[in-house]
Amino acid sequence: MRPIRSLLYVPANRQEWVVSAPTDYDADGLIFDLEDAVPVDHKEDARQILADAIPEYQNPEPAITIRVNSPDSGLFEEDLKAVVQSGLDAIVLPKISAVDDIRRADHLLTYLETIRDLDSHIEIVAHPETAQGLRQAHDLCSISDRVTMLVGATSKGADIERALGFDWTPEGREKQYMLSKLAMDGRAAGLNQLCAGPWLDVDNISGLRAEARMARQFGYTGYQLIHPSHIEPVNQIFTPDPEEIEQCQSLLEAIDESETTKGRGTLRHEGEMIDLAHIRRAKDLIDRAKAFGIDP
Repeated sequence: MRPIRSLLYVPANRQEWVVSAPTDYDADGLIFDLEDAVPVDHKEDARQILADAIPEYQNPEPAITIRVNSPDSGLFEEDLKAVVQSGLDAIVLPKISAVDDIRRADHLLTYLETIRDLDSHIEIVAHPETAQGLRQAHDLCSISDRVTMLVGATSKGADIERALGFDWTPEGREKQYMLSKLAMDGRAAGLNQLCAGPWLDVDNISGLRAEARMARQFGYTGYQLIHPSHIEPVNQIFTPDPEEIEQCQSLLEAIDESETTKGRGTLRHEGEMIDLAHIRRAKDLIDRAKAFGIDP
């Protein structure tokens, strides 16, 4: 998937929202939810709504993803059979507890892509919301090349709060180890997209900003959303800001990388000692800015 800052949840049983979401919202990605947001007796209708809607999207700006029901729910296979088609970028796989959950999803996606003659390679967003899943996060991310994003859920009352037994606070101290572990496991597995959230207190934008900033400080690159009003602040937080871009551009203009490889391991720039690691990081940040349409 393309770089993503904001992933907005849309209940899949709300047909009018499903149809209009790709043009109504400025989120980088949409998660059409077949899981917790849809009552059991509405699951079949929700599948059909998505199956009908996805082919109608005309080169949508946001990435199109679907949160299916968990592999042990008894609904997983029917979800995939209904929605796997051209135009679907990824499935969000929730409540993962073992690598076999990823393998199972990978095998079924491969089978459906083959028999339906799809030229797409549908990705997997890994969403480990169990203690076992969190413990094995690195293996979950490494077992299949379909896994391109890892989610560290941070919302109040979420499955992960129950799984780990912590008491949620807006300050987030109780989530810091989990966020750090998932960030390290995901990066070690080669992923460059890590997503936190969502924030449930819809009108508390300052609280949303604080938690999103904390996630960014831990190395996360995006955030899940449950309300359109959260798109703008989240996109702002996960986009390199002008000051960062200016600092990186200044560094790259002042220092030729080749110079640091010819007898000098470090150089001084604006009072700080700079080496190749700083140059690489500056280039990464500039590339990320360009991915969101910012030309330094």
